[in-house]
Amino acid sequence: MPTLAKAYIATIAAVAAVVLVVVAARWNPESLGHFVLLFTLAMLASAMKIRLPGFETTISANFVFILTGVALFSFGETVLIGLGGALVQSLWKTQRRPKPVQVLFNAACLTVCTAVAFWASHSVPAMLGLHSVAAMMVLGAGVYVALNTGLVSLVIALDEQSSLKHVWPSCYEWTFPYFLVGSAIAGLASAAEHGTNLGMTLLVVPVLYFLHVYYRMHIIRAVLGSLSSVKPENEAVLSGATQGR
Repeated sequence: MPTLAKAYIATIAAVAAVVLVVVAARWNPESLGHFVLLFTLAMLASAMKIRLPGFETTISANFVFILTGVALFSFGETVLIGLGGALVQSLWKTQRRPKPVQVLFNAACLTVCTAVAFWASHSVPAMLGLHSVAAMMVLGAGVYVALNTGLVSLVIALDEQSSLKHVWPSCYEWTFPYFLVGSAIAGLASAAEHGTNLGMTLLVVPVLYFLHVYYRMHIIRAVLGSLSSVKPENEAVLSGATQGR
């Protein structure tokens, strides 16, 4: 791994460590029972992983519960949901054993993304005089998606010594539809929880599962379609080369 990539990972890990120190110092769960339930659901969602084509990385549905935590829970509770989800996503049923540095970066990245999304979604609307859960969710989702894809794309670019301008759009293209639908689901879950409708919140789980299955099939079809389009082109090139002899 290049030195610059190592320095970048160390920086993100240091920022995440500071965030966790703040969490420990200000730990004050507002509703421990609801937090345990949401945390458990988030860990289950983290196990529903999808590998992105062309990347050695995965996405999962845990961000739905991170965004729900942004709207409903304290800073510390929400950050723990992000950290726990990152660890489950990194270690649960992996195709090959992840390197410690990969687990470290994933945990640090989601910790930082969750913390920044929480801060932005609470601070900016307050400064603008907006007291709306919808505004909070939209801003939190936007910040989380942009920062998460950006941080991951940058570490890939540094590790592979490629251009961030090339990596980030490709990563964003694959993840944006998943994040968009997931953000809408998080909004519904938050609205149901605000209305103390716990049963409605639990219905998010099967919806997430169907989203996971559908998007996984979508990626498989896209990859197969790409392979099938490449094959005729290669045959045409081979045929032309043969004729040129």
